[in-house]
Formats: sequence, C-alpha cells, structure tokens
Amino acid sequence: MKKYLLLLIIISSCSPKNNFHLNGDIKGLKKGTILLTKSVNGSEVTLDSVNLNGTSEFTLSSFLNEPEVLKIKLTKSGIYDDEVEFFANKGITNFKTNLKRFSYESKFDGSAQQERLEYFNTMMIKFKEQNLNLIKNQIEVYGNDEMTNIISKELVNLRKREMYFIINFSLNNVNSEIAPFVASKFLYETNQKYLDTIYSSLDRNIKESKYGVLLKEKIVIEDQ
Repeated sequence: MKKYLLLLIIISSCSPKNNFHLNGDIKGLKKGTILLTKSVNGSEVTLDSVNLNGTSEFTLSSFLNEPEVLKIKLTKSGIYDDEVEFFANKGITNFKTNLKRFSYESKFDGSAQQERLEYFNTMMIKFKEQNLNLIKNQIEVYGNDEMTNIISKELVNLRKREMYFIINFSLNNVNSEIAPFVASKFLYETNQKYLDTIYSSLDRNIKESKYGVLLKEKIVIEDQ
C-alpha cells in the first residue's frame, strides 16, 4: 500500500500538467520534509511535498494559472523548522539556502516578479533595522524627555518614509503582479486614496490577476 501511494505522488509531481518546477538545495539538510504550499481563501494548501533522507537536493512541481506567491516549508527537522515565501511563475525556479539560516540566506533564480520582491524585501529589512536602532536609542535615553521626543519624531518620520517607499514601489511596478501584492499586504494603514491610485494605475491584465482582485476587494471593503 505504501509503495502504491508513493507511486501516486511521483506521478502527480511529474505530471505534464505541471508548468512550474522548483529545483532546491538546502545545504546541511540530511533528513526532513519539504512542502510547497499556497494560500487559498485564508487557508494554506499543500501543492507538492517530498521526504528527504541523506540528500539536500529536491524538486517540487505544481500547476500555476498565473504568477503568485508560494511558500517553501521545512518540517520534521528538529530546531531548524522554517519557511520562506517567494513569487513563482511558470517555468523553472532554482532555490538554494542552508539549514541553519534557512530564510535569511535563501536565494531564488526564476521569475521576474521574484527579482522585484527580493529588492523590495531588502529595502524593508533596512527600514526594520533603522526602526530597531531608534527604539534602542529611545530606551537608552529613558528619562531624558527632550531626547525621547526627538527620537519619537524620528520614528514617525521613518514610518512615513517606509510608507512612501511602498507606495512608490507599487506605482513603479504597475505592469507586474508584485504591485497589488505589496500594496494589499503592506499598506493596511494607508489613506484609502493611495490604494485607489495604485489600483487605477495597474495594467489591465494586472487588475484581473489574483492580487489585483484582492486589492480591489480590500478597497471596496474599506469603503463600506
């Protein structure tokens, strides 16, 4: 029975209908389970999975109607259980990382959307680091009202710069699914007019994409 189930999994993974293939290598991994998942109506659905024993290399496959964000999950690997999301598109994507710094050193070579997402994530990390440094400074000057107020204003200004970066990034990528994805995920505290402007600026085919529809739904909900 186990052999029969395994055969079904292999056949499914190699099905001609699958138009997306992920070739991965997790340095240092000897044993574990890798899952390829995506979010559907708020629930996480497994698209493919593979059990590794003695090797760090693997291939996962699925069928994509359009570019969308998927997630690689590493389970049953002790303290290193981790996950990372990426923008997938039809074709082949190569993924490399190491076990100890799974999400921090993950590298993808594949879709154009992923390249733009990596740039976006790099900038967001910089904003996060600046925010943490300011909070650290604020703690260090506790009791000094003047310095505390100065740092508080710097924190507010940093948040504004971060928001304007997200808005400009979205407007500069209106021909890509990355724009509505970023806008709907990160601009939840933004004035409604910015979301309207971003959605109105999207190319027609992007408006009709999964994340274009999600952004439109978010605008409609917030208008109510």
